[in-house]
Amino acid sequence: MLNDLDSAPISEKDRTLYAFIRKMVRQSTSIGHEDLDVARKAGWSDEALYDAITVCSLFQFYNNWIDATGVADMPALGYEMSGHRLATEGYASERRAASAAKSARSKRSKKPARAKSAKKSTTSGRPKRSK
Repeated sequence: MLNDLDSAPISEKDRTLYAFIRKMVRQSTSIGHEDLDVARKAGWSDEALYDAITVCSLFQFYNNWIDATGVADMPALGYEMSGHRLATEGYASERRAASAAKSARSKRSKKPARAKSAKKSTTSGRPKRSK
């Protein structure tokens, strides 16, 4: 699939998405409404396209950052150990998740009380996400 998307054994829907992403990576300034329309006609929602664009863009950023900064890859044993941990414990083990929740509760209970005259900020200064 990496070398020949056109003859890869995948659905036409997936082939359309991968072609869109390939164009985004190689020729991002030429993406237009017609490219989105082709992907939509193949069955991809705007949300799915947004997710695909975001994930691929982030991975492209990470790869560029790693290449430019000289960050070294993990040895094979590191991947094996990580895979074993993920397979047996998941992304967040129950014990670690419970410990983190307990720590967060403890930190909240130790916060000093606010003075009654202090005003609460109603905005964070960040734009709100539209839904």
